[in-house]
This record gives sequence, C-alpha cells and structure tokens, in this order.
Amino acid sequence: MTQPLSRRRFLRGAGLLGLSVAAGGLAAPYYARGANSQIRIASNPGLENATLNALMDEMGYFRQFGVDAQTVQIPGTSGPFDAIALGAADLCMVSGYNGVLSRIALGAKVKIVGAGMKKCALTVFARPDEIRTLADLQGRTIAVGPKLGLLHTLMRQLMKEKGIDATQIDFVDKGSNDQCYEAVVKGEADACCSSISHLRDQDGLVAISDANLWQALPRCIFQTAYASDAALRSKHEELVAVMAAYGALYDYLMSPASHDAFFQARKQAQKKFDKASAQAIWDFNETQRPYSRDLSLTSDDIGYLQDMFIGVGSLKQKQPFTDVADMSAANAAAKLIG
Repeated sequence: MTQPLSRRRFLRGAGLLGLSVAAGGLAAPYYARGANSQIRIASNPGLENATLNALMDEMGYFRQFGVDAQTVQIPGTSGPFDAIALGAADLCMVSGYNGVLSRIALGAKVKIVGAGMKKCALTVFARPDEIRTLADLQGRTIAVGPKLGLLHTLMRQLMKEKGIDATQIDFVDKGSNDQCYEAVVKGEADACCSSISHLRDQDGLVAISDANLWQALPRCIFQTAYASDAALRSKHEELVAVMAAYGALYDYLMSPASHDAFFQARKQAQKKFDKASAQAIWDFNETQRPYSRDLSLTSDDIGYLQDMFIGVGSLKQKQPFTDVADMSAANAAAKLIG
C-alpha cells in the first residue's frame, strides 16, 4: 500500500514494527462478523503491555471474537496516539498517556472509546524511617517524571484531594516510574510515585500510609483506550470485537485460573524475569480487581479527568462528552460478552 509521505516519515522515525497477532478467517463462535477488515492496534512496547499482548495471543481471544488484528509497536509515551492521529493505526487499547484530552481539544480526530486499567496501579514509596504519611512529603524532594506528565499530574491531584500544599514539595523529573523508584533507592530523592510492581522489592522502601492511588483517587481512570474518528466510522464492528476480546482478557486476568498463564506471558515479555514484580502485579490484580470486562466510561469519568487536567493547567476547558468520547463500541462489546 502506498502511504502518504507524512505517515511514511512518522513510521520510519518511530521504528514502527508490525506484528501479526491474529489471522483472519478463523472460526468465531461468539461473534460472526460480516466485515473482514484488519484493524491496527497501537501498543507501547513496555513490559506491562507486552505481557498483555503475550497473554492475549496465548489465550486466543482475538480468534474467539473473530478479530483480524495487526499490533504495531510504537515507542514513547505519546507514540500510540501520534500513530492514530496520523492514520498509521486505528486504536490503542491500553495507554497511560495523559495528553489525550488536550490533543483532542487541539483538533486531533480521535475519541476516547473506553478504559484499560481503571484503577491507578501506583503508590508513593519512601524509606519508613524518614516519611510515614503524605503530610511528611512537605519540604521533601519527590521523583515524579516530567512536569505535567502522568506521575506529576496524579501527585498534584492527590495533594489537592488530601488538602496538602503541593507548592511545599519539590517535584523532580527522574524519568519513568521505574527510574523514579531507583532514584529513591540511590538517595537522589526522598520519595517517588511509582508502580505497584515494586511492592515486593527488598531494598528498604515501603508504600507510605494513605498514598495508594487506587484508594486515594478512586474516581480517577488510570488508562484509557482511544480510536480514530475514521475507525469509529468505518471499522466500528471491528472495534466492538477487539473491545470484547479485551473485556474477556481482563475478566480472565483477574481470576485465579490465569495464574500460570500470566506468569508464562510475563516470562515471555521480560528478558530477565523478575518474579517479585510479577507476583506484586498478580496480587494487585487479584485483590484490587483494577480492570473490568465492561470497558465503557461515563460522562462523570471523563469529567473528572478533565477537571484534573484543567487544575494542573494542561487542559484549558471542558468539552462536551460526545466531542471527546464515544462509548458505542464499548457498550456493544459489554453486551456481547455478557
């Protein structure tokens, strides 16, 4: 296929790799689709996404729902969104990119179509002899990643909802959440906002009291799914099938039956398997149930995110729900899997 020059340049610059995840033409016992179009799913190549992709492939949910998908690996926090906005992909199912709403407000022809992980799988780590509660963070250096990035934004929102003056905290950019964690281990910061995958690490850091974000920010949607307006128009049936497959995957992922398959997928995705982090994520999925088989979001869900981004200055004003979101595929998928 001949691609427009802007897309070709983007694909070359991003190092885009197309991986055929599921072949078409297989039996689809749950969803006999009339359409036969391939759908392109953008995925960041991070460990958590790679684990989900491996588990999806192993369990065959795409085949079960008659999906003909091509997963394209796009590096960078904004990479999947950029690919969709440029027409190089149709859909991203799991994204922690917090620039989605501001990019849509600036004119990107993209809509939020549902949720990935709904609960925030983050907490605040520190050495227990120095910091015990969120109030103890005042006057301290906190590693959060880039200014107005996801970690910084969520920490600002946490401080706001807990009535703590964020101006008394020195937020510093130490990179990704794993790098932020390492910065505290090395003594380069007093605390950090980082992944629950570190909850079983044995390096002296602990999750401080009242700082588990899935509990402290219960209304905050951690990961959104988004698709191009073009895909919503021309590949709606395919979107429904993909979202049904992910709903089934999430439902399975949170069940005890998935233990062995999850660990196998994790080993496949991680070059040097870290059993402690895998167990921490498994425990979190089992106890907190951060996903949902129904991927739809409400206007209140989107409104909360808009208010949060307006509060930190990364979004100027609210837009109507229908201007930024379309839950038609998610709603149809939820009915499909029951």
